[in-house]
Amino acid sequence: MQILLVTEPGVDGVFRHVEALASFLMERDHRVHLAYSDVRGSDRLTQLVAKVAAAGGRTVNLAVSNAPGPGDVRALLKLRRLVREARPDVIHAHSSKAGALARALVWLGVWQPVFYTPHAYYGLSGKGGMKSRVFNAVEAVLGRIGTTINLSEGERAFARNTLKIPQVRLRLIANPVDCARFRPADVAKRKEIRASLGVPEDAILLGSVGRLAFQKDPLTLYHAFAKACQQRPELWLYHLGEGELSAECAALADELGIRERIVRQTYLSEPLSFYQALDGMILTSRYEGLSFAVLEALACDLPVILSRVPGNNDFMEMGLSHCWSAGKEDVDGFAKVIGQWAQDCGQGRASNHRQIAESRFSQEACFGAIVREYEQKVSAS
Repeated sequence: MQILLVTEPGVDGVFRHVEALASFLMERDHRVHLAYSDVRGSDRLTQLVAKVAAAGGRTVNLAVSNAPGPGDVRALLKLRRLVREARPDVIHAHSSKAGALARALVWLGVWQPVFYTPHAYYGLSGKGGMKSRVFNAVEAVLGRIGTTINLSEGERAFARNTLKIPQVRLRLIANPVDCARFRPADVAKRKEIRASLGVPEDAILLGSVGRLAFQKDPLTLYHAFAKACQQRPELWLYHLGEGELSAECAALADELGIRERIVRQTYLSEPLSFYQALDGMILTSRYEGLSFAVLEALACDLPVILSRVPGNNDFMEMGLSHCWSAGKEDVDGFAKVIGQWAQDCGQGRASNHRQIAESRFSQEACFGAIVREYEQKVSAS
């Protein structure tokens, strides 16, 4: 088959999904074409574009951001031109901007089967206001075009119950994780990584990764971490990512007096070392699709602390042996469970996290299910 992948972000979880899916498809002799944007780019995006082109696929830079703008019309025309030149069997778009562009192609006479993976609807934030109403209205209309692949039960329930997208257009296929790539470090390697970061040997290191934005709610993380540090002075935080709240997070760290306990990095081309340095992983998101970061943490057999929100709730129903949770935006609740996790560290309880990652979230199972959906649509068209 020939598959056109469309993505706006070239970094973070959505892109890692696209990057892994493209590699999976090419390794199985499918021809992949790629429409992308370098507005939120990375070195790995540059590498993927080159890899697709080297394998004979066509590529185009749509040069759009995640916000609506006048460049969207130009991007839509670029995308239609690529479809006419490459003639893919299916089109698969990822995240809201790419999903809107790909599904709008039907109004320009493009009839190839279209798939859309939202990677968490904006409306799941519960934020309310005009922006949420507009996003929900757009998703509700476009949800009648093509097939939507939801990553979690919470996301699918929102699509079905709030957006009123017909059940026949929805599929539930989780994110996968590459367990061969993401695995626990041995004691010597872990010690080496932590030393390079300047983390004391006796520290308990909690990690969080993701864009510093409203969805991920890093401000609740900092407030809760500061409160937990009052009882556990050995706590440190390794925070990976950047975004529109970067400056506010830095100012808050100073205000709370925790800057000296935070290791900050904006980006890692290979995030494995991040997970291998940690004692546990925390995600205080207001909403999720199905977090790549949590899956990678599970593959590295790390304990996890999660907000009780759509997307994360799916993990809490898996019988994880080392999982703590708190409500959305609940500073006191997160501070409490950080303390409970820290108390549990070093107890030597057996973990089932990597086993669950291997058995439920392999690339063969998850991406294989996507390929079967492609094949069914192509055979029916």
